[in-house]
Amino acid sequence: MRSQSITIGSRQVGQGNPCYFIAEIGVNHNGSVELAMKLIDAAVYAGADAVKFQAFDPSKLVTDHAPQAEYQALNLKVKVSQKEMLEPLALSPDQFLVLRDYCKKRGIDFLCTPFDEDNAELVVELGCNAIKVGSGDLSNHLFLVRLAKFGLPIILSTGMSDRLEVRDAIQALSE
Repeated sequence: MRSQSITIGSRQVGQGNPCYFIAEIGVNHNGSVELAMKLIDAAVYAGADAVKFQAFDPSKLVTDHAPQAEYQALNLKVKVSQKEMLEPLALSPDQFLVLRDYCKKRGIDFLCTPFDEDNAELVVELGCNAIKVGSGDLSNHLFLVRLAKFGLPIILSTGMSDRLEVRDAIQALSE
């Protein structure tokens, strides 16, 4: 496969261009728009090109009784289900609008990883210049096909995947 250059926001990304630096905010805002804005400010200060959040619906992501991972229980010191842990971290569409507008004001690209089709549509409606796919969805080919249909650049995390899994994901995105 041949590398090509694409545009994300106002930046050329790809071979021969400087690294596109994405500051991962994820859910580190703890559900607080104010904290998210401070993290955006820190990313701007650090020279990042973009910040990336996560758009998800806990009820679509985990079952009601999925337990926390051991490290989560140790860090939080509270034993709740995955769903109960994630619910306060999920931002609403209105909160994402505020953060998107703040990113525009601060001159940094706003990106978001969707975890389901409804949130993929939200990411597009928010005007993201690219869709970031988490490594957990690398083998979710039906979701990848749906994301590719939006026609936006895809930033694909490969996590601990092997070459065949990456190849298959790229093929799904090319359908």
